[in-house]
Amino acid sequence: MRIINNQNEIKVNLPILAREEYLKCKSNNYGWIENDDFIIPFIIDKRLIFKRLVFTDGLIKKRSDLSQNDEKEFLEEMIEFIKSQHICDFIAKPQSNVFFSVCPKNAECIEWGTYISEIQKDDEELLKSFHSKHRNVIRKSLKEGLKVEFINDENIVYENIKNTLLRQKSPYYPSLNYLKCLKQNIPNNLLMAVVKKENNIQGSAIVVFDEKRGYYMYGGSIERPFTGSINLLQYEIMKNLRDRGVKYYDFVGARICVEKRSKYEGIQRFKSRFGAELKKGYAFRVIYKPFKYKVFNFLASIYLKKQGLKYEDSFESIRNCK
Repeated sequence: MRIINNQNEIKVNLPILAREEYLKCKSNNYGWIENDDFIIPFIIDKRLIFKRLVFTDGLIKKRSDLSQNDEKEFLEEMIEFIKSQHICDFIAKPQSNVFFSVCPKNAECIEWGTYISEIQKDDEELLKSFHSKHRNVIRKSLKEGLKVEFINDENIVYENIKNTLLRQKSPYYPSLNYLKCLKQNIPNNLLMAVVKKENNIQGSAIVVFDEKRGYYMYGGSIERPFTGSINLLQYEIMKNLRDRGVKYYDFVGARICVEKRSKYEGIQRFKSRFGAELKKGYAFRVIYKPFKYKVFNFLASIYLKKQGLKYEDSFESIRNCK
C-alpha cells in the first residue's frame, strides 16, 4: 500500500471527484492511497494544530472481479496504514457522495447512501419517471413562464446558496474561492444554474459531472420560491447532463435513518421523487487522537456559536437517529 501524490502515476481513469483538478480546489494537501486492487482519493484539511482526512470519492476498482471481502480487506489495511504514516489526527466522515459497501472492523460506521436517477431518457419519459406531484408542479412552472439558465457567474449562485444556508443557521456553504477554483480548473465538468420567474431568481444549483455521472453538490433558494421552481431546475439540469451523454444523476447523500418530520425527511422525499433509486452502504470515521478530536469539536462549536451559527457533529447526529 502506498500514497500517490502525482496523478500522472495513476493508470486508471478517475471519476471527476477523484481527479487532481477537483482535489486541489478542496485543499493544498491531497493525494491517493492505492494497492494492487483499489485506489481512493483524499484531502487533508488542516486547521490550527488539527489534521483531518476526508475521502472525496469511494473505492475505485482496478479490476471488475473484486469482491466485498476484497474491499473490506483494503479498507482495514488502509486505516492501519494511515495510522502508521501519521497522516492525520482523524479520518472524518467522507464527502456526502461517498459510501462503502462494507464496514471495516477498525472504524465507527453509520448507514449512509445516496439517491441516483437514470437520465438517458427523452423529455417526456424522464418526466414520467418522476412522482406525480413533481410532474404537476414542473408543468405548472413551465406554464407560468419560469426559465432555467445555465450561467457562468459564480457570484450569483454563491450568494443564493450562502443566504439559504445562513437562513438555516448552517455554516456549510461553499466558499467563493472554491467556486472560482472549480470554474478555473474544471470548466468543462461544471454546471451552475439558476431558475427565474420574471427575471427574479428563485433558486440555484452547482453540479459537477464526468462522462458517467452528475453530482448535485450544492443548492439554494429564496425564502419562498415559486411552487415547482426548484423541481423545474432539477429537471432541466438532468436534461442538460443527458444531452452531454451523462448516464446518471446523483443527488449526493442520503441518511438511511431519518427522524419523522425532520428537515432531512423532507429533503430526501424531494430527492426520491425524481425517479431516483436509493443506494445503501456505510460511511465511517476513525479517531486516532480522541483528545484532539474533542478539542476540535469544542473549538468549532464555540467559533460558530459566536457567529450565531449551529455546529453539528453530523456523524453523531446520524448515529443517534431513532
